[in-house]
Formats: sequence, structure tokens, C-alpha cells
Amino acid sequence: MIYTDSGNGNKIPLISLIAILSISLTVNLPGLAVSPILAKLQEIFPHTSTLETQMLTSLPNLVIIPFILLSGKLAKGKAQTLILAIGLCVFAAAGILYFFAKSMIMLILLGCVVGVGCGLVIPLAASMIAVYFTGRRNVWALGLKSGTSNAAVIVATLFVGWVAAYNWHLSFLVYLVPVIPILLIPFMTPGYICSHAQPPINMTAEAVHGSKTPATRPLPAKGHKLALRLLAGVIALYIICTYATIAVSYSLPFAMDHYGFSSGAVGIATAMFFISATLAGFTLPFMIKGCKSWTILISIAISAAGLLLVSLFHSMWIYIVGIFMTGYGYGIVQPIIYDKTTSIAPDKAHANLYFSYVLTGNYIAISCAPFFIKLMAIIFHTSTTASPNFTFFLNAAIMGLLLITGILLRKKYVFSVDPVSTAARHRPAPKPVKKS
Repeated sequence: MIYTDSGNGNKIPLISLIAILSISLTVNLPGLAVSPILAKLQEIFPHTSTLETQMLTSLPNLVIIPFILLSGKLAKGKAQTLILAIGLCVFAAAGILYFFAKSMIMLILLGCVVGVGCGLVIPLAASMIAVYFTGRRNVWALGLKSGTSNAAVIVATLFVGWVAAYNWHLSFLVYLVPVIPILLIPFMTPGYICSHAQPPINMTAEAVHGSKTPATRPLPAKGHKLALRLLAGVIALYIICTYATIAVSYSLPFAMDHYGFSSGAVGIATAMFFISATLAGFTLPFMIKGCKSWTILISIAISAAGLLLVSLFHSMWIYIVGIFMTGYGYGIVQPIIYDKTTSIAPDKAHANLYFSYVLTGNYIAISCAPFFIKLMAIIFHTSTTASPNFTFFLNAAIMGLLLITGILLRKKYVFSVDPVSTAARHRPAPKPVKKS
């Protein structure tokens, strides 16, 4: 059997890491299957309104939010595997039912079911890594998680565009991807991992069930308040970075169409965001090693520069380079934020709950981005139609302000690159245990 180092003094089976990473194949899929075929669906269901068509992509992401929070509350310790299995089965069941959908209303309702299943699964994709990995190995594994989820988007998008030409129902085959982690669940259970680890892990240890061992005793009341303040800062960073870079998906098609680019060119440029984010996830350890304490700030600067390039120059190569830079910067920041969330949690039993808070912020940013852009356009007395570069100028400026803030606060927890040690400095020291 092949093993991988966990950073805890143990080695866990490589198949278990692969199984946990397979969960990430599903987390970015909601709304994906219908996005490339919206125009086709309007032809198939001519009596549907534009709002109904838009609901196919927006509703799953909105439904995800409460179920992310529900997963965070319920999925602790042994319950993680059960919640994971339920979420994946609900997701896969909706994927099967899509093949029998014959109306727009049914498609919308199934989109909500997809959101339910995915919402239960999303926090577990990161928190199950946090259970078994520590320190630099945790950062490494979270980088693989980020790369895997973004790679899945690339492959699924290409697949949907290809099969939609034959039958629009086939596009929903991407919603059967949850079958892969379902088949691998036996390899990611605590019983399997702990018994096959080298050396075997004590099943009662905090690393698996989050028990109150002296080394991980929950923080006192003041410590919990401090942890939540640190978490709020991390969530704010995630919301800003997600909002600023999600402009690629919302605004790039309109900007490139304004300058006469074809839909094929738009697809290539948009894909560069996910390609670069995937590359960033797999190269994260090298980025941290090279940039050290400046890793987050350099990543923010790269994204800001990419957005600025897209707003100023309008050749295909500039779009490709600019979007690549935007995605790469975001792809570096994202797994670091996940690692910070791990270190903030008072014990690993609470990691899933804290991840649910962070990921809720992410989906709020995604869902509210169009409305915020519209509000800012009104404030600045402009229009995203008449001024297609407005969004990119605005978001480059926001990332620039974030960069300046980060430089001023570079020694604070939110902008540090070593979450474990930084969190330790901010937390109150545990009281010594009295000997009986």
C-alpha cells in the first residue's frame, strides 16, 4: 500500500487522500451544466421568461448557502461520513432525474435539489483534509483540493459544450460526478484511515473525533471571541477576493463582445481563469517557499494587475494573460484561506462548522456580485453596457485598496502566510493542567 505523510507523525493511505480529494470534483458543478445551453433551453421551452432561465444558474447557488451552514452544524466527528453520503446521494439522484425533465419548472426544482446535496458536501471537502493533515502538509493538501475543484470545472465545461450539440439532456451527465466519491467513501471513513495508517491512529484521538485532549482543549470564552474575530477577518478577505475575481464570469463575455470577439474567443479567455486557478493550487507550496511572508500580498497584486490589464487593453493575448493572472492570484489565496480556517477552529471537531461560515461568505460574494456591480454603476452614473470596462476598473481598484491595506497590516493574522504559528500567537495560552 502507498502512503502519504500527514504532518501529524503518521502516514495515511494515498487512496484515502485521493478519495477525500474526489469530493472536490463536485463542489463547483451547480449551475455549470445549464450555463452553456441557456440559449438552447430558451428555444426548447419558448414560453419561459428570461428570469426563469436565469434561475437555472442562480437558484442552486442560493440554495447551497443554508445547507452549507446546516452541514457545518451537523457534520462533526463520526457524523461527517453520514452527512457526506447523504449529500452525495441527493446530488447524484438529482443528476439522474434531470434525464426525465420535460419542463422548465422541473429543471428549476432539480437545480434546488442539486443545491441541497452540494451544500451538505462543500464544507466537508475541506474539513476532512483538516482532520488528517497538519501544518505544511495541510496547506499542500488544500492546494490539491483547490486545483482538483477548478480542474473539474474545466473538464466539465468542455464536456457540456461537446455533448450539448447532440442532446441537451446529455449535458446533465456532469451531475453524475458524485458517483465517484460515493464509490470511494469506504476509503475515507475514520475506521479505514486510522486502522491502515502508519503507525495506526488511536480511534479516540482528537485528530479523528475532536475529543478534548489537553493539547486541543477548546478555548475559553475570551478565546472563542478572539477566534471568531480572526475568522471574520478571513471571511472578509475571502469575500473581497471572490467578488473581485468573479467579474471574469459575469463581465468578460459582454466586454469581449463589445470589442468584436467571437463566443469561442470568450470561452477560451474565460477558461484561462480556471486553468490558472488549477495551476495555482498545484504550485502553492513553491509559491509560499519563494514569496514567504509576502505570498498573500503578491497574489493580490497579481490579480489586481490582471484585472487592470483586461480593463486597459483589448487584444486576445492581453485578455488571456490578464485573466490568467487574475485566476492565478485567486488560486493561491483560496487554499491559504482554507488553511487559516483550520488553524482558527478551537479543535478539529469544529473545523467543519468554521469552514461552513467561510464558504457561506464565498457563495454570498458569488450571488451578490451582479447586484453590487449594478449598484456601483448607478453610484458612478455609468452603465456596464455603455462602459464594459467599468467592472474591471472597479475591481482592480478594490484589489488595489486591499493590497494597500494588506501592506499596512502584513503582520496581522489575516495577511500572514503561516496560519498555524500566527494563530498560536493570537490565542491565549491554555491553563496548565493541575496534577492530582
